[in-house]
Formats: sequence, C-alpha cells, structure tokens
Amino acid sequence: MSPAIRWRAFWILAVAINLAAFLMARFVPKPAVGAGAALDVAVTVPALYFLLIVRAGLQPLISIAPICLLGLLRATYLAPRVAFTRPVVAAAVEIALVALGVSRLRKGAPQSRLDAVIAGEVTMLYYALASWRRRPEIPDGARAFPIHERSGAAALFGALAAVSVMEAGLVHLVVMRWSTAAAWTLTALSLYGSLLLVAIARSLVLRPVLVTADEVVLRSGMLWTLRVPHSGVAAVERPGAPCELRMPLAAEPNLVLRLREPIVATGIYGLKRRVNAVAVSIDEPAEFERALSQT
Repeated sequence: MSPAIRWRAFWILAVAINLAAFLMARFVPKPAVGAGAALDVAVTVPALYFLLIVRAGLQPLISIAPICLLGLLRATYLAPRVAFTRPVVAAAVEIALVALGVSRLRKGAPQSRLDAVIAGEVTMLYYALASWRRRPEIPDGARAFPIHERSGAAALFGALAAVSVMEAGLVHLVVMRWSTAAAWTLTALSLYGSLLLVAIARSLVLRPVLVTADEVVLRSGMLWTLRVPHSGVAAVERPGAPCELRMPLAAEPNLVLRLREPIVATGIYGLKRRVNAVAVSIDEPAEFERALSQT
C-alpha cells in the first residue's frame, strides 16, 4: 500500500468514526452509547493511526501522542461526565504538538505537510509568547531593512488582536444564552486568532528584509519568505506593476521587484507560491535600492 493510500485511508476512517460516534451520541442519548462512542474516538482512531501510519514508517512513534490526546479531547464531548477535564486535555494537546514540532525542527526542515503545520504552530507560539525580548533576526554581514514602521502593519495587526480579545468577551456573553459549548468554542477560536495576530505583528518587527552579499531575502514576518539571488532581480519598479505577492499584508507598497524567472516563496504551514514579482513596503526605499545596486 502506497503512503498516499495509507494517509487517505486513515483520514477517511477517522472522519467516518468521529461522524458515526457523534451521530450515535446525538440520536441515542444514553450513557452507554456515549461511553462507547467516546471509546471509539479515543482508542480506535489512534489504533488506526498506529497500524496504517506508524507501522509503515511514515511517522515516528512519538507522533501518536497528539493523536491520542486529540481523541481524548473529542471524547470529552461525547461523555458529559468527563467534560470537566476538557481544558486540561486541550492544554495537553497544544503542549504535545509544540513538543513534537520542536523535536522535528531540531532534526531539520519539515519533510511533510504535517511537519509543516506543526512547525507553523511552534513558530506562531514563539512569536506570540516568547519573542518579546528578542532582537531582530539579522545574520552577520547582512543589511536589514524594516517593513513595519512606514506601513504600520505591525501596529495594525496588534490593534486587531486587541479588538479580537474584546470581541471574544462580548460574543461569549451573547452566545452563552443559547449554548455554553458554542460560547466556549467561539471564545477559544477568538483567543487563538488573537495569538495569531500578535505573532504576525511581532514577526514583522523581528524579521526585516535582508540584503546579503549573495541574495535578497524578502520576508513578510513569519507568513512568507522569498530568497532571490542578486542575479535574479530583473528590475526594481514603482508601485502599480502587477505582482503575485505583497510584503507585508495590508500595506501600500513603494517598490516592486521584478524577477528574471519565477521563484517559489515559502509560507507558514508549508504554503508555497510561484512569484514573478513581489511588491514591498520598505521603510527606507532609497537605501534599499542603493544596497541592491552596490551588490
């Protein structure tokens, strides 16, 4: 069985088991049915992951830990008597994902979409929670050109994060009148979104555009990175020229770099995009152009 077929089989079976379990618990609201459904999502799905994925060598054994914890988290929605453990299990899921991501990042670049997603989560948590005393990430010998001050992008994402937190409280109070579970779910999603916005804001400050002796490293915070050899820059144009990528998001560009041939930009969570031209909002565009001309 090929790896693609194994992954497809696992996801189809996992979704089917979860769907069947929740339908049974909903339409046959008996304690024994809920317990059986909870057992299916907490035990059967991780067992399938082990048989189809881990035993085939597609993922290491440690990767089953987040799958088991996710199964337990889903089970708390099927067995009301253990619902009080939900916050602890949710926190354990996040810790397991972060630990798995850190261990894989220490071994090298992500090799699969799952690795890339986990690495993206680790990156997001780092910039949101652990980067506040860090200095901008500038390698030796590189010239840095910030993109967050003139554009106001970092301030914008920070303000959106604050608004999201306030909105989460109001939405929680309103939705609580109809459904406690829905209210807490929406609150969790809002808080996650706020963390993501804070992470984007911090990464815009800490990851400026770089000009080195060999290349131009265009970075839109943690969202996108595009490495262009100096020989790959065909022209530097004024804003208005068509482009596939803007750095940073929600900013008015002041320069457009036209490339001699398409280059793949790498994004968070393993996203990729072929780019022929990229628009940037550089705080010091004249200095940036001068640095390009001197290389």
